[in-house]
Amino acid sequence: MDYKRMKIDECREQVFNIRRKVFIEEQNCPENMEWDENEEKDSLYFVAFKGDVAVGCLRLRDVEPDLLKMERVAVLKEYRRRRIATELIREAMMYTQTELPNSSIYAYAQVSALQAYVSLGFTVLSKVWIEDGTFIPHQTIFWGTPLSIGAFLKHQDDKVDTTYEEYDARHPSVLPKIEAYNQRLEDLETWNICSLHIHLDDHVISRIVRRQFTEFCIKANRFLNGDLSVSKDIVHQSGQLLKMADTKLNTGHFNEVDENWRKLYTLVSFVQAFLMFKKNKYQKAIEIADKGLCMGRIDEEQVPLRQLAWLIHENLPGVSDENSIHPSFCFEKSTQNQALRPLTNSTPIDECDDDDESCFERILTAVHNETPLLIRKHCLNMPAVQKWTFPFLLKELHSRTFPVEIGTKYSDENWSQKLMTFQNFIRNSENERLYLAQHRLFDQVPHLKRDVIIPDVCFAESTSAENVDMNMWIGPADTVSPLHTDPRKNMFVQVHGTKLFRMVDPKDTEFVYPFDGILSNTSQVDVENPDLSEFPDFTKVRVYDAVVNAGDALFIPEKWWHFVRSTTPSISISFWFD
Repeated sequence: MDYKRMKIDECREQVFNIRRKVFIEEQNCPENMEWDENEEKDSLYFVAFKGDVAVGCLRLRDVEPDLLKMERVAVLKEYRRRRIATELIREAMMYTQTELPNSSIYAYAQVSALQAYVSLGFTVLSKVWIEDGTFIPHQTIFWGTPLSIGAFLKHQDDKVDTTYEEYDARHPSVLPKIEAYNQRLEDLETWNICSLHIHLDDHVISRIVRRQFTEFCIKANRFLNGDLSVSKDIVHQSGQLLKMADTKLNTGHFNEVDENWRKLYTLVSFVQAFLMFKKNKYQKAIEIADKGLCMGRIDEEQVPLRQLAWLIHENLPGVSDENSIHPSFCFEKSTQNQALRPLTNSTPIDECDDDDESCFERILTAVHNETPLLIRKHCLNMPAVQKWTFPFLLKELHSRTFPVEIGTKYSDENWSQKLMTFQNFIRNSENERLYLAQHRLFDQVPHLKRDVIIPDVCFAESTSAENVDMNMWIGPADTVSPLHTDPRKNMFVQVHGTKLFRMVDPKDTEFVYPFDGILSNTSQVDVENPDLSEFPDFTKVRVYDAVVNAGDALFIPEKWWHFVRSTTPSISISFWFD
């Protein structure tokens, strides 16, 4: 079955044939009520085709700038019970979500078909009423997101009084129901789980998988409404869906995975976490939510998983036993200013002091010339530098789950990763070498961003904070990042502790012996103690060294090779920009 989006001039004969057979001949609707050219001219049709034959249709009509009316949903009798109407409704919802995100949809649904709309996420607004001239019972239904419902309500507030039928979505008696529903959505007291299917693209996620997800959502909604008999089905279906998505996420390079599989992982995780949250199972709920945030990806305005995770975390008991922090995270002042052992080809990275009048000009010059620059005390006034410690982060993040590296450095054969809570990470009961490295922590826990000031230079060529990617690095002393390159400019800020850097100009790339394949941005050379018998050309390289302390910033140009070792327990932020 093919589904096409068409204007009336492209499908007039086909859709009128369907409507005549369904509404006039089968349901005895008056013919003079069925066709209105004034309505047709600005309408958009969604038409189902079996080969060249149109077998089903749906009309979507603008009634206001922020409101669409869905009408004339019809399928020829011999093609019913094939989910054609369901697919047409979904096509209309997906179009609205992607092309008109500020718009909501309402419809007058025949009671006999009401369940199909509800299973796709529509909300019933009215009691049963009889349509004039047809004697067919109807109810008014409505669908929208917090964004589109907010726009709709704002538009209604700005209107002069207009007379509507009492069952219309814009009638004064109906609007309070929509307002109350929207407030519950914004506060995450409820969520329209049944409409989450619109975020999956059928060109990537097969209809069979998407229908399985839709069925999972329907049962999850029944569970929320008190039907506990579906709990085993929910566990089984969610497990199948996550296993399928996880297989896709772990096949090939992570960056090559289609976004729809990340969306599927996020959507299933959101539903699971929401169910657990509503049943007050907060510990399990936060584990599921964080795994969804780490493994998946979706627009927060569409599916507020971060907001849900924060609400869940707020309901968990805090951590008071700061003495349980592992000794490797204890700060020893005497190690702060250790430096890398100089090589015969070492030279200091150029530096300036933030108090110097020429400092900012030198930063801009370094960015323009693509040369490293260490800026002392550049971020001393950042709130994160002033107050972030390991006890502070334990208090803020104790039950949140993050991907943690295990091993000395990621280029080693025995290196691995696993998900663990922050309190397990910082208590390190297994005495492993752990590192929370290059994690988009602020995407997962946005409230921490309030303590961060993005360095001004990141906006020299970028226009907004959205163009700056922020990654966190949290670990004990002696964490190591081997000599490697990044694809963007990096303003590296040391928040707590000290790190040592050794850098190499990209023009010397051939002399640092990059790995082949997936690690081609990583050098094989141990730049602290290079084996010149194995890597003799490394003697041709000039290395640039620096000690970066709390409050300092280091500009790392795009494609510059850099090695990093912490000499103390360390908290750092990388600001990638273009």
